[in-house]
Amino acid sequence: MKLPALAAALFSLSTTTLAQTAPPRYPALSRTIDSLAVVDQWPMQRMMQQLPDTAGRNLEGVQHVNFARHQPVLEAIIRRYGYPGFREVGEKSASNFWLLVQHADAHPNFQRRMLKLMQPQVKAKNASPRNYAYLTDRIAQASGQPQEYGTQVEYTGPGIGNARPRSLRDPKNVNKRRAAIGMETLEEYLRMSDDLHKQMNTPPPKVQ
Repeated sequence: MKLPALAAALFSLSTTTLAQTAPPRYPALSRTIDSLAVVDQWPMQRMMQQLPDTAGRNLEGVQHVNFARHQPVLEAIIRRYGYPGFREVGEKSASNFWLLVQHADAHPNFQRRMLKLMQPQVKAKNASPRNYAYLTDRIAQASGQPQEYGTQVEYTGPGIGNARPRSLRDPKNVNKRRAAIGMETLEEYLRMSDDLHKQMNTPPPKVQ
């Protein structure tokens, strides 16, 4: 089964390696964000279990319902706390908040506002530059613009296909842009995407 939301499964590639030097300022908010992320990821985790196509489509519907329900909660968090970065909620919860924003595709204006709020946090080392790159590309693709970092891919070719970046600005210099924010080369990223795509679309061996 081919899964349309493969980027969500690459979440592990988007986490940062910064050490948490102090407890988060808002531990209760951290727990709230983490609980939303569990609900967000549950359908994807189930779809990765190679369910029949009908079950997979039903789970995709559940996934989009969850995305829609979470967006007003994210708005309320921003109004009360501002953008929740590492110092506010810890590294894990900050990445979970970004993931929830990343999935709010039905609210592009909201995503653009979050990107603007995230930018100074990245400069202050209070948010992940890698996550910022993912959101930058996602917004660009949704508005029909070429992406900067090549994080959004599609699969073409025989069989299950191979990863290639969707439209990309100035492809010759993409690895310079990626290196500037601590990302691996585009070629390495595409290899990792291919490996995950194969894992997700290869049926498990039959038990004899």
